[in-house]
This record gives sequence, structure tokens and C-alpha cells, in this order.
Amino acid sequence: INTLTSILTILPAGLSNDLLKSKHLISFALILLGLGYLGISFTHHFPLIMVLFFIQGIGQTIYYSSSDSLFYRSANKENVSKKISIFHGLNYLMIGLGIIVAGFLREMNLGFEQIFQIVAFGFFTMSLISQVALPENITTKLNFIKYKKDILKPKVLYFLLIMFLFSIHYGAESTTYGLFLKKELQLSSSQIGIYMGTAIITMSVAVVLIGKYLHKIKVKYVLLSGLFISGSGHILMTLKPALLSQTFRIYHEIGDAAMFFFLYYGISKLFDLKRIGGNASIFTLTTTLGGAIGAMIFGPLGEKLGYSYPLIISGGSSLIAFIFALQFIHHFDHS
Repeated sequence: INTLTSILTILPAGLSNDLLKSKHLISFALILLGLGYLGISFTHHFPLIMVLFFIQGIGQTIYYSSSDSLFYRSANKENVSKKISIFHGLNYLMIGLGIIVAGFLREMNLGFEQIFQIVAFGFFTMSLISQVALPENITTKLNFIKYKKDILKPKVLYFLLIMFLFSIHYGAESTTYGLFLKKELQLSSSQIGIYMGTAIITMSVAVVLIGKYLHKIKVKYVLLSGLFISGSGHILMTLKPALLSQTFRIYHEIGDAAMFFFLYYGISKLFDLKRIGGNASIFTLTTTLGGAIGAMIFGPLGEKLGYSYPLIISGGSSLIAFIFALQFIHHFDHS
């Protein structure tokens, strides 16, 4: 339901950011997310949980679309690599720390209900802060003919295909990654938090270094190395023991960091800032569809064959995207 809701609301959310102030949409999205987590902490009634996940799905989609849109409009195109490093560096650092803390809270036998209430309070607080701290953005009138021309360029469509193939591995992660760590590597809650969190914190370091040395390594090689490292790392992280698996997971996350850097860099260069909200939402829709299809395939597959197989197969989809990308990089020969 969360994924389906995201698919249905991505385009309206993106277009709304071209019409309205992104910081108001961000504040509204944080309230929805807070209500979702707060509600889940008070009920085990499945139909009500479905409604709450629907609310969370809307909030999550609006939040990510709006934060991305505000980032693109706030970043200077000539200095975008530095802004991407700061934006994603802080993002991955906080996600990694959050996962580690959550793992230890679970190990301390703090219930999911209490953790969800803490998260809800955090969302409500940030909703208020966002109204004061975030900048204003320019708005524009919708012109669907221009959006169509923006998207239906061969290089944009090819870029979308690469991102779709890459995003299939999100589905394996959302359905089998945690189960692989728990069932096959036999890790405790705190160990899972450390395993996942340290790998994501590595992304923070990687994205900063990519931004710093982009002038030397060239953006087209960021794409190619990102796809290869992400795909091969996803396959190799299924090796045991746990320490070897984590080493290759960190290796995989370095590839993911390169891919997210390239995605933001590519979108900022390809599209007019006036229509960036709607255009960027097309990429979000594409990656969400890839993740949703991956989840529908790899969830049942992992349950039937074992939780390492979805990670291996989805890593292969990123390597297929690497082959397609070899035909795409000439679009960034001058970057």
C-alpha cells in the first residue's frame, strides 16, 4: 500500500512543487508522516494500519519530491557538485546514525510502539522548524507540452531506462535485506543496526569525496563505477561470515552513493529549473516502479529459495544497467 500510494502520488506531488512553495509542502508531508507513525503505535487493527500506511505513503512521497525540488532550485548549476555532496552527505550520515540507534533501542527491549512515538514527535517538531529554516522557491505555471518535450528526448529516456534497471535492487532490499541479516547471518538487532548503519555512513563519506574530486574523475565514470560497484557488491555481500558480508555491503553502498550523486547531477543539468519538480518526479516514479516490481518478485522468491538469491539476482540487474550505460556516457563527455 505504501509503494502503490507513492506511485499514484509522485507526479501530482512533483507538479505541485512547480506551483506551490516547497517548504509548505514539506511541512505538510512531515505532519502526515508523524500522524502515520503515531497512529501505528496505538493500534494492531490491520484495516486501520492499512489506512495509516496510505497516509504515510502520501507524506513520504510529498516529502521526498518537495525536498528534491527545493534542493534543485536552491543549488547553483555551476556549483552543483558541492551542494550534492553536502545535501547527501548529511542525509546518509543521519540515516546511518538513526539505524544504529534504532538497533540499540530494540536491543534494550524498547517497544516498537515507543520508538514510533519518538519518531512521530521528531516529525512534528521538524514540521514547525521547516517553516522557519527553509528557503522560498520560485513557482511557475504548468505547461504540459514543455514537460513532454523535456522527457521525450532520447538521452532522457535512456537515462530513465538505466535508473529503472538499477532501482530493481531496491525491491530486494525492502523485502529480503533485513531477513538475510537476521535469518542467514544470524545477527542480533544491535548487530543489524551496526551492519546497516555503518554501511550507509560510508555513503556519506563517499558522496563528499566524489563531489570534491569530480573534476578529476569525470561524471560519466561516476555513473559507470557506481553501477558496477553497486551490482557486484550486492552479489558479493551474500558471502559469509558476517564481517566479509559487511565489507562487501560497504563496497555496494559506495556504488549506490555514486549513483545517487550522478542522478542528482544529471537531473540538475538536463532540465530547466522552472519545471524541475515535475520532471524530477518522472525519475522518482521510474525508480519507485522498479523497486515495486522488484519487491513483488523478490519477496516471494526469498521466502521460497532463501534470502541471498534476491540480492544476487537484483545485483545482476544493476550490472545489466552498467552495460546499457556504456552507450549513454557520451552525453556527459564534456562534464
